[in-house]
Amino acid sequence: MPLFQLLAEVGASLRREARRILPMAAGIAWGVASVFVLTAVSRGFEVSQRQSLESMGKGFVLLRVNRATQTRSDVRVANFVELEGEDMVALSAHSPSVEALSPKAHNWFIRAVRGGNTRRVIAVGVYPEFADIVHVPLEPGSRWLDDYDQSMEIPVAVIGHRTREALFGDEPWQGEEIQLIFSRGDPDDTVVRRFTVIGAVRDEELAGDSFYTSHSRAVYMPFSTWERMSPEGFQFFVARPRHPDDRDVALAEIRNVLGTRHGFDPRQESTLAPYYDAIERERNINAIFGGLQTFLSAVGSLILLLGAVGVANVVLMSVAARSPEFALRRALGCRRRWIFSQVFLEAGLVCFFAGLGGFVVGLWGVDFMGTIALPEGFAAPIADPGAALLPGLLLLVVSLGAAVWPAWRASSREVIEGLRGSGV
Repeated sequence: MPLFQLLAEVGASLRREARRILPMAAGIAWGVASVFVLTAVSRGFEVSQRQSLESMGKGFVLLRVNRATQTRSDVRVANFVELEGEDMVALSAHSPSVEALSPKAHNWFIRAVRGGNTRRVIAVGVYPEFADIVHVPLEPGSRWLDDYDQSMEIPVAVIGHRTREALFGDEPWQGEEIQLIFSRGDPDDTVVRRFTVIGAVRDEELAGDSFYTSHSRAVYMPFSTWERMSPEGFQFFVARPRHPDDRDVALAEIRNVLGTRHGFDPRQESTLAPYYDAIERERNINAIFGGLQTFLSAVGSLILLLGAVGVANVVLMSVAARSPEFALRRALGCRRRWIFSQVFLEAGLVCFFAGLGGFVVGLWGVDFMGTIALPEGFAAPIADPGAALLPGLLLLVVSLGAAVWPAWRASSREVIEGLRGSGV
């Protein structure tokens, strides 16, 4: 039988069996579309979480030290340790698992003034290494604090985007001066100092960023300069282990050093409170989306199984109904392989076009979900044809595999049995 004639026979057969085939095709299309949309939603959520992580920085921990056993929920009553620059020196010398660290010394609600503009800001003293530990995206033309600024106590500052907007608006900011007013408790004991703005932080923060990790209202300055102006010590610092797997060892070393210097029990893990743990967050993200991938694989496998059962059932019914037709063809000289090819090709075309329709419906669903408001933390679904193509191909292969046995049964029937119309 010529190929053109075979295709014509397949088309005619599909038209006759349309009422039986359409429900199966719709089920396959719906399964492919569902996997496609679920994969896109999962991908969008994963991308948003990883972007949030990268916007703050990876592989570091923001820490605060307590004298007594406290949890983060007890923050208002905790007996915090006031750290000083020598603590950082001791940590660098006696914490071999710590690759880099920096104070993150805060003074809250400091007045910043430029001309007639004023703004409450957070004055933050840091080492130059801070920008290597934490992600600090700078505007073009900016420079970060360096070792010379730190050693010479130079009054220079890198400002957050909200601080820049409040003090400068659309005016040039680079090289301009601002005043910072530090109150040292006594109304008469106030320090006012001019700072030259050498850099500005870009607005790349994502919704939900922690107040303690936000750059938006910060005014970063050399720690040595901050130390001269602040009446107290500091409480926060950032540390990056040499390897993420060294996190627990590094925290234990930090507790030992600071416990010895400040007289608290380093064996109590709660004495060192992680306020933001990028290492643990990345582990959680990997675990969550690893589990979600397993779940989607299980759903895809179930859809494959249901699709295979549907294909096998429909093809078997079609073959049973057409047994006399196949027997008559055999009697007239049609070869077995042409009957097998016709039945198999019918199933293949149905699976292919149903899967293609499922991809189209899935793409439409992803586009539609991209136009509606999603909960905080969810990015718009991201269509990933590569991730969805594999389930579609597997569905096609499994469905065709399920059609092999009915096609073989149709082609192997004896002519007499087929003419009698006995079932398969």
